[in-house]
Amino acid sequence: MVLGKTARFLLRRIRRGGGSALPGTIALKIQPKLLTRAIASAPMGLIVVSGSAGKSTTTKVIVELLRANGLEVFTNPSTANIRQGLYAAVLQFGNLRGKIKADIVVLELDEGHGAALISELRPRLAVLTNVLPDQLDRFVDPEYVQQKLERIALASDQVIINADDPNLLTLASKREVTGFGLGRGFEGEHPEYAINFQKPDSIQKTTEVLRTEGISAEIASTKGSYFVKLPSAGTHQALNIAAAICAVEKTCDMSVELVEDTLEKLPPVFARDEKVTIAGREVRLMLVQNPTSFNLNLENIAGDEVPLMLMAGSDIHDPSWLWGVDFSKLKRVDIVGGLNAYDLALVLSYHEVEIGEVIQNPADAADKFLTLSGESPTILFSADAMRRTRRHLGLAK
Repeated sequence: MVLGKTARFLLRRIRRGGGSALPGTIALKIQPKLLTRAIASAPMGLIVVSGSAGKSTTTKVIVELLRANGLEVFTNPSTANIRQGLYAAVLQFGNLRGKIKADIVVLELDEGHGAALISELRPRLAVLTNVLPDQLDRFVDPEYVQQKLERIALASDQVIINADDPNLLTLASKREVTGFGLGRGFEGEHPEYAINFQKPDSIQKTTEVLRTEGISAEIASTKGSYFVKLPSAGTHQALNIAAAICAVEKTCDMSVELVEDTLEKLPPVFARDEKVTIAGREVRLMLVQNPTSFNLNLENIAGDEVPLMLMAGSDIHDPSWLWGVDFSKLKRVDIVGGLNAYDLALVLSYHEVEIGEVIQNPADAADKFLTLSGESPTILFSADAMRRTRRHLGLAK
């Protein structure tokens, strides 16, 4: 633990913004049980959140609601949802004995790393958001994601699933689950999930999204009706909130008024339509992870933001998925950056989007971006480009 904390301290002194999982890697080698011991020190146990999309928002909302109810919560910041990142979080917030000051632990888990870790974590509650045709370069087929989430479910004491997703509904035949989803009369956009040729039986939903309007939603549960503010517009965000409310209701007693007030004041989720101040200017940051994510983020911008930078980093192992993104609402992108910048620029060109400049190096792209004038500076970037850009600008957490 001491060596890991020392490595973290030195790294943050050397690299502006720090934010690396390297100390977690060191701690993993030296103390492989560090994470399980840290979780064991929290008397109310562990809640995990996993799935293709919506993990970060759902985790953030659960954490904020539990804290509003007076609980000390340990979580993994900056969406550090792989094994090394989880260990790095313990190094950051734990004491020299590897213990954390918390009543309960809430962790966002990457589907692959979560499935590998879950047998040693033993969550009291797992929240599973959805299965999308996501990261095919990693998982090849959505069925593999379904299998990994099943491992998480079977290792957890209680499980909450998106009952509209047939990939998750299959779990209901293997263990007891609680469902959330859209109400029967919901008239808004219905999300599309990965194709599943099975036809699992539906289950009762204890928490339902009844309607959405802009960035507001009405959500009903067995404990009451909530009229809540969403992090951004979209049915997917309402489902994230419904999942979080369902999880919190299984964990503690919380009034409807406190839930509504907490969500009204919810701080931005890390890089999910987050606004940060850089060189005296407010910059909008939006993380994109797959075609669905990219399209949803594009829906939440006007399309005429100035300056606008799009970045495709090295985490996009197969840039062909960029062709699944609809860029037609954009007229101009001032800077296209990241390792896969030229692939992204090609797709933009086919959508007849004007391109200012292509700069592969994220640091150089960020520096150039900050020299451009405009009232609505906005960056959409993939995870690798996000980490490199934030580190260069001193924003890494």
